[in-house]
Amino acid sequence: MVKTPERIGEEADLAARRLAGLALNPSAPQDVRQRIAYRADLGPAERRALAVDPDPKVRLAVSVHPALSEEERATIDYEVPTDRGFHPPAPSVPREPEDVRRDALSAHPMPRRKAARVHELAPDLVARLADHEDPEVRALAVRDPETAPAVVERLTRDPDPAVRAAAARHPNLPRPRLTELLDDEELAHRAAANPALDVAEIRRLARTPGDPAGLSVDTLIRAVRSGRLLQLIDSETYRPMIGR
Repeated sequence: MVKTPERIGEEADLAARRLAGLALNPSAPQDVRQRIAYRADLGPAERRALAVDPDPKVRLAVSVHPALSEEERATIDYEVPTDRGFHPPAPSVPREPEDVRRDALSAHPMPRRKAARVHELAPDLVARLADHEDPEVRALAVRDPETAPAVVERLTRDPDPAVRAAAARHPNLPRPRLTELLDDEELAHRAAANPALDVAEIRRLARTPGDPAGLSVDTLIRAVRSGRLLQLIDSETYRPMIGR
């Protein structure tokens, strides 16, 4: 069987000598070296070699290796993409709280983003990530179901549109701000999908200019609770009632 770069990089029983040979060989294919850089079983010599690899994608990949200290990470010449297109492989098992905390406090943007994807972070970490300069970290921090209402409300005014959209759907968004956003041209669709939307507001949304009878309240309630309201209202018939 022909071994693709993916198979070479992820093969669980790849011999240590073979692994070292690939990591230490700058003439090996770039995509193979990049896959190798993610492997948890890399030794110190392999990590050091890949940290100075001539390819920036390889250096970025090894810069998020969990065995690196913050001091070692800081010596690597990496550049994080600004298009939010780089995501290290997700762990296959639940992460230990101390590992999540270490990543959240890292100076490297990518471990912080990985930590922000963990649901139910410690409150102090949520607050720290919500104030982070990286907008993707702030947007991911809003995924925590326990994010404080004041933090969620503040993030609906964040300078980044993705952060504002994520915050508008958070169930802890205070009701006055949620009601306000239903008439916001940018965030009304997101606010309308908030599971905390009360029945009075749902009844108001059910009255549409194009259909005096409107949607049934039961239909709207089910759509809100299931997170499907965005699909329901994103139509020519019902879009006018949201985001006037």
